[in-house]
Amino acid sequence: MHYFAFGADLDPVEMRSRFPEHRIVGVAALRDHRLAFTRFAPEWGGGLAGVQTHHGDSVWGIVVDLPDQDVTRLDELEGFRANDDQHNRSDRRIVTVDLTRPDDDSVPRRLRAFVYVPRPSNPSPPSTRYLETLLRGAAAWRLPEDYVARLRGLPVSDASEKAGG
Repeated sequence: MHYFAFGADLDPVEMRSRFPEHRIVGVAALRDHRLAFTRFAPEWGGGLAGVQTHHGDSVWGIVVDLPDQDVTRLDELEGFRANDDQHNRSDRRIVTVDLTRPDDDSVPRRLRAFVYVPRPSNPSPPSTRYLETLLRGAAAWRLPEDYVARLRGLPVSDASEKAGG
């Protein structure tokens, strides 16, 4: 299945450690959406990236082809049980992305992929560690400079720093 990775899975080290069997399809943009940090993630110490509809904006990432067993594992990690399940921490949605730099010698095109959208719960800016992971991924995939600059400009909030004083 095609998965549009725009958060921590954008970092090749994160993706390889979690899903060694993945295959990169290429760099893509989700048009008319923006990043939103609507759920606090204790494992990251800050907000978790999600997408929201926003006219004129784009979220950049990569399309990854995942085998079924990796999709099942990713569902567990993202807190997705089933469509419309009240206990989901994230919902899985199908989106259409513009594949701008294919890695498979094909031509740029539009394709359908799934994304996870965290359900709102204690919105928070991302932690420094999480944002650094996004920036590593953005650099690795040579995402557009204006998008990387927007990532760099995001406010951060570290729960551990707040707790310390």
